Amino acid sequence: MIHRFFKDVMKKIIRFLVLLAVILVSFYLMMTVFVIFACLAAFGGLVWVYLRYFGKSKSGSYSTKGVTIDQVIQPVNTSASSPQESESVEAFDEMQQDTGYSEADVTAVYYDVYALYDLYEIEVRAYCLSPSPSLPTIVPDIIELTHNVDADDQLRAKIYRLLGELYEANNDIALALEYYQTAVSLDVKVGVKRKITKLTKIISS
Repeated sequence: MIHRFFKDVMKKIIRFLVLLAVILVSFYLMMTVFVIFACLAAFGGLVWVYLRYFGKSKSGSYSTKGVTIDQVIQPVNTSASSPQESESVEAFDEMQQDTGYSEADVTAVYYDVYALYDLYEIEVRAYCLSPSPSLPTIVPDIIELTHNVDADDQLRAKIYRLLGELYEANNDIALALEYYQTAVSLDVKVGVKRKITKLTKIISS
């Protein structure tokens, strides 16, 4: 009788010890997996922080696309010319001399409306930085580009905006306003609504 009692007690103790061992081993494995996962997450976070803030050159601010904000944001100042503005105009003239191509040459080689627009935009921006009494000689070419069948409405709107900026820099407010209104009629997102409001107030006053 006593022997059976002790035997039952020993079985219960063994079962308890086995259960406790299983619980301890399971807890240890869970903690090990958790620690490994936490270490991997911490390592990944450190790598991300390094690449995000220290892995790039400190020469400029960077956007999420890896392009410097200094390259994207180039403010255009239409006020009185400065030495930097004069250098910009001279750099543009040098670029034309180095390439040896004029607008007519580009038109003759390949009539790509987007390439032509980019070319015209450079010269218009240079003029707007330091406007002279006479308009650039490419004005008729820009106007002709608005009638090109390969130019969609968005590009045509940008061309009209370019003309508006050109004439606004030349203080021809009425014609600039007309070009801005044509641009916004083709594409409401062309970005001239404030210019239209401003010039309309100037003409009304």
